[in-house]
Order: sequence, then C-alpha cells, then structure tokens
Amino acid sequence: MRGVSTIIVGILLLMISVSITSLGYIFFTNIYTGVTTKSEETISTTVKIMLSGMKIESVYNISSSAPSNITIRNTGKVDLTKFSAYRNETSTPTLNGASLVIKPGEVGILNLQNAIVVSGEKIQVTSAEGATAIYVKP
Repeated sequence: MRGVSTIIVGILLLMISVSITSLGYIFFTNIYTGVTTKSEETISTTVKIMLSGMKIESVYNISSSAPSNITIRNTGKVDLTKFSAYRNETSTPTLNGASLVIKPGEVGILNLQNAIVVSGEKIQVTSAEGATAIYVKP
C-alpha cells in the first residue's frame, strides 16, 4: 500500500506542475499577443502620420454669395481622407469633407458649407491621417 501512495503523490505533483506551467504559458502568450498587436497599431499610425502632408493652395468663392472652396494639395505619400475645416479656430461644416480623397501629389477641392471666407481669416484643414495645413486669406 505504501508504494501505491508514493506513485499517486508523484503523479499528482506532476499534474500540478504541468497545470501551473500550462497556465503560465497561456497567460504570457496572451500578454505577448496583446502587446504585439498594440505595438503594430501604434507603429502603423505613427508611420501614416509621418508620411502624410498637405498644403492649402488657395481659398476662393465662385461668387460673392457662394460658400468658399479650399484647394488642397497632398504633399505626402499616403491618401488623405475625412477632412475637417476650421475657420478662425471654429469648426466649420463641409459639404464633401467626409467623402473627399486626395491621392499623393494630387489636388482636391474641399467645399465649405455656408461659409464665405473673407480677407484676414485663418483657415485650418486637418485629415484623418494627421495632416494639417493653415492658410490666412490675403
């Protein structure tokens, strides 16, 4: 009977060791996966911000009563999307800011909604990729 108890104790100790090792492996694998995924997302976002750039070339009105149009050149290496406009530090709604896509090296026109920009006003445009441009109308 004594020999059997020693075998059972040995098997139980082995099972406990395997269980603890398995739990540790699962725990550290989940941590590693989470950290790796978050790091990849952060690096991807940072690279996109570094590669994005834009320049406001002009702000003009088609007529004296029509809302202003902003001509934007993509000076970066990624597509620019989801534009927001600010007039004198105040958010200004756009007609096509959500749908406008400007490819690298190309020019696009952002249409302001019900906003006529006059001389001396500051216009700021931002994109979802992190690009920002400021223009003061002469």
